[in-house]
Amino acid sequence: MKKITIIIPARNEEASLKKLLKKFKLYKKYYREIIVIDGKSSDKTIEIAKKNNCRIIRQKKLGYGDAIIKGVSAVKTKYFIIFDADGSKDPRYLSRFYYNLKKNKTDIIYAERYGAGAGSLDDTPLTYIGNRIFTLIGKIFFNLSLNDILHTFFLCEVKKFKQIDFKFKDFSFCVEFPIKAKRENISCSYIPTIEKKRYDGVPKVRSFIDGAKILIGMVFLFINR
Repeated sequence: MKKITIIIPARNEEASLKKLLKKFKLYKKYYREIIVIDGKSSDKTIEIAKKNNCRIIRQKKLGYGDAIIKGVSAVKTKYFIIFDADGSKDPRYLSRFYYNLKKNKTDIIYAERYGAGAGSLDDTPLTYIGNRIFTLIGKIFFNLSLNDILHTFFLCEVKKFKQIDFKFKDFSFCVEFPIKAKRENISCSYIPTIEKKRYDGVPKVRSFIDGAKILIGMVFLFINR
């Protein structure tokens, strides 16, 4: 099915990106192209993306949410899927997304790290506790059925994504997307996945600072219902 575009936000991920793009070659039948959104990298991230025939979009302003929104605006296929450049999201799940899409015909498919058949090899005690708290807030205050609100690993129909009015361009996007998709009555389904340890490099998420921003974002979304 050549109706899927892969979007990879990346900033100074040359070592991981090289390994990830090599693995994607095993699953070419599931996607049409790969778009790398570069966050002002100072290493060889762009050079590696070019060598692997990826389309490159350069961010003017940094932000994880901004990278995804810019990436989706350039997609030419019906669907897109988000992968992180660090390799923690395994390309082998492309087949599971594909068959779930054929079976359930939903607009969004969320990958989850918690529940039966799921797990994470990259979680720290702090990130695990934080995710469980934010997920619980999502269930109680926003009526979400999602078991993993911070795991931005999903497939979505481009048309449905573009009907959402996003306000956050940082990691708060991770909670804004499922909350606003729920409000727009966009249909969804879920698949269990195992998150791998990142291949290389340094995590971009700052647990306390970004966690505080996400919490503030959720308060804002609750007040502005």
